[in-house]
Amino acid sequence: MLLCGASSKHVDNATASACHVVATAVISDKRLWHFRRRQQPRPSAIGSNMATPIESTLYPKITTHIRQILGALEHLHRDPESREEDVHLDPIPIVGTVKLHGTHADIRIHADDRIVFQSRNIADLQPTNDNAGFAMAMSTKTKALLRLRDIIVARFVQLNPHTPIEPDKPVIVAGEWIGKSIQKGVAISSLSKRFVIISININGQWQKDSDYGGIALPNHDIYNISRAGVFTSTLYPKEVNRTTIELEALADQVAAQCPFAATFGIEGEGEGIVWKLADSPHNANPTLWFKTKGGRFKPTFIAPPKQSPEGREAIVQAAAAVAKVWTSERRLEQGLEYLDEMSVKRDMKGLSTFLKWVQHDVMTEEQGYIVEHKIDKQMLNIEVAKIAKAWYFPRLR
Repeated sequence: MLLCGASSKHVDNATASACHVVATAVISDKRLWHFRRRQQPRPSAIGSNMATPIESTLYPKITTHIRQILGALEHLHRDPESREEDVHLDPIPIVGTVKLHGTHADIRIHADDRIVFQSRNIADLQPTNDNAGFAMAMSTKTKALLRLRDIIVARFVQLNPHTPIEPDKPVIVAGEWIGKSIQKGVAISSLSKRFVIISININGQWQKDSDYGGIALPNHDIYNISRAGVFTSTLYPKEVNRTTIELEALADQVAAQCPFAATFGIEGEGEGIVWKLADSPHNANPTLWFKTKGGRFKPTFIAPPKQSPEGREAIVQAAAAVAKVWTSERRLEQGLEYLDEMSVKRDMKGLSTFLKWVQHDVMTEEQGYIVEHKIDKQMLNIEVAKIAKAWYFPRLR
């Protein structure tokens, strides 16, 4: 079910008003004042040259596998003193937001006003070493980004009056950088470049999306994914097929007509939906987030084999069969996107980096199936490399 939001114009006006009210109402709070005072000694520094923190600030990878989520839930709910007992999970309400087909981007704002930009894999983007022009575009918006941070912190203080802001933890505004020339073939590619907020992290914890859904600065090309509405559904632990069918139907609707692009009067394809458990504390746990893709973005899932492969020939055949499915066109395209993000040229020297990324992505995303059905990892890597290498050569630059 999609809970429809207001019209585009109404959302923008309401956002500006709501943000002003929240910031004004809470700015006198002692904890927020303490946070702001800690910021004063140092001037703003866009793209500060910082090493990756010990505790990574990069956005978590989100799986497409519902069974992986259920396994994680069972682990969390299992009694450590009775590990042999089955874990009973009731149907779980979930909420979803539109998954945008752009490139991932984050804004990391520290208590001393340092602003650092991130991509999916880089914790310190620079305008001179950029990802689709994100750092360059955002580096001109210092005042707006600090204001955005203040609005977010004010909302947190309002919602959590007894929880102090930890000045050693940056505020992370995670989002998607979308628009012309970033991706092709989807409705949002017709938009001018803009940043869309998808998640907020404060005190090292991901916050509930609905609590920050009205926060945006449209005059600075900063929007919120909530303008596209929110989906609601149910995760049925004992009926995975039922869950899959219902969620894929919703994802196919998004793929056929992107709700986010529609708020700007643009029709065309979308990608899918990102799902989170509706209730706390699981809502904030990224290991329990998952995505459902529709249309041409829908992944191909492999039916489990009747028996585990035995003997050299069977092992090779099993690895080759899954490699053929998992080394998909979209995954290979993502490998090229990774090269671009990391500023690696698409030449023979870049082949090794490309192959390693594709192999690692397969091993990470398909780990559950690999372990459960005893797919030989070494053989799988070989078969994935064969397919990826043949695909890469015609695309050399």
